[in-house]
Amino acid sequence: MVIVLGWVLVLLLLALWSGLVWSGQALLAAMLAHAGTLGVGDWSLPAALTAWLPVPVAEWLAALLENLTPQLQALAGTLPWLSGGVSVLAWVVWSVGALLLLGVGLAMHVAVALWRKSRNSTLPSGVTALR
Repeated sequence: MVIVLGWVLVLLLLALWSGLVWSGQALLAAMLAHAGTLGVGDWSLPAALTAWLPVPVAEWLAALLENLTPQLQALAGTLPWLSGGVSVLAWVVWSVGALLLLGVGLAMHVAVALWRKSRNSTLPSGVTALR
């Protein structure tokens, strides 16, 4: 029964992992696909951020952003092209996580089986352990 509960837990974690990776992939692909639509005037600090920053820091960030606008615009133009690679990245990340979860499930299975075996071998002869 413990082995079954362990595998159910692993499968639930795998379902949660799959949903998390799928959601992240969809969000990242959508963000990258629409990144090239930003215009030159869209590169500014949000008002909510400048309200919380000290005035010299906000002015420095605004000047830095203004100086980097051509580079950021060029980078934003390449981002929609990169959105196709998000699917490959998501599959790689999902595979690594799934293999780790299955490894944990297998290790838990083996540990419970070895524990049961050692428990049964320490019992006196004629006494059977509950399964």
